[in-house]
Amino acid sequence: MPAGQGTVELKPGKNSRIYSMGRKRYCQILEASLANAGTYRCDTADISTTCSLEVYEHVLELVHELEDLYVQEDQNAVFMCEVSLEDVAGEWWKDGHRIRPTSTVKTRTEGTKHFLLMCNVTAEDSGEIRFVAKDIESTAYLEVEELPVSIVKPLRDRTALEKHRVILECTVSTPRCVATWYRGSAELAPSDRLELLADGCSHRLVIQQVAVEDEGTYRVEIGEHTSEAKLLVEAQELVMVRELEDVEVRAPDAACFRCEVSVAIDKPPAWTLNGETLQSGPLVRLESQGTVHKLTLKRTDEEMSGTVRFTTGKARSSSTLRVHAE
Repeated sequence: MPAGQGTVELKPGKNSRIYSMGRKRYCQILEASLANAGTYRCDTADISTTCSLEVYEHVLELVHELEDLYVQEDQNAVFMCEVSLEDVAGEWWKDGHRIRPTSTVKTRTEGTKHFLLMCNVTAEDSGEIRFVAKDIESTAYLEVEELPVSIVKPLRDRTALEKHRVILECTVSTPRCVATWYRGSAELAPSDRLELLADGCSHRLVIQQVAVEDEGTYRVEIGEHTSEAKLLVEAQELVMVRELEDVEVRAPDAACFRCEVSVAIDKPPAWTLNGETLQSGPLVRLESQGTVHKLTLKRTDEEMSGTVRFTTGKARSSSTLRVHAE
């Protein structure tokens, strides 16, 4: 009992059964699809019969439209659209651009229901949301209300050691705000030692190589909100780490003196020979490398014998220079 669709002979398979019951012959299609439409013929002995099969596709309809959403920043927005058929592929669009899943945007399907999940929404997420499946679509609008700006974590008083780095930091409720920094009543601007940083909801004032002169009250203004903190700077104790040593030379040989203090200094130290201040010149070289300071008398004579003194702040050192005749 051959059976066929058009000119193709049918065989039993996953989606079709061919069997007999008495004088009746059967060809059963388990799950009809558009591909099964056509003319079928049954041949048995010297007779045959034909019939036509028409397969109509289910009409896809919207069962539940998308609904507009109004949420606050940092909340989640969930859109749901339901269609009349299962296993239907759908696409989500926002303001004319197709939505791609990310770490904060997810799509999923549960039977006939299609979901779009947007986590921790921001004001920039506001716009038109559209779901499209075949020839149907549904549109809704997402409106995100910005959270009012507030200072979540205010500035704190700081005590820092001179020459170190200091960070004053506050945290606000939203990253979309501008911070203005002040010391006293003077507005601060970035410089070689001063950085004004904004990273999300965190705002920082960074002072490099803080000095005693940087002490004071610092203030940050964000919208209508302000926060203040006091900065205290402890001066590092300046003492001699390595004293000057006596030097004995024969004229006109050079005489070199070296000493070291506990911290690097900004102002040049004072060098004297027998009470007279020394300045860099053809016969005198003054050097400072971090905490180490050097004096070189390039050409000596007997009259230069005497006391060499080094002075910087409260740190002082002295030694004796003896110059012998040639």
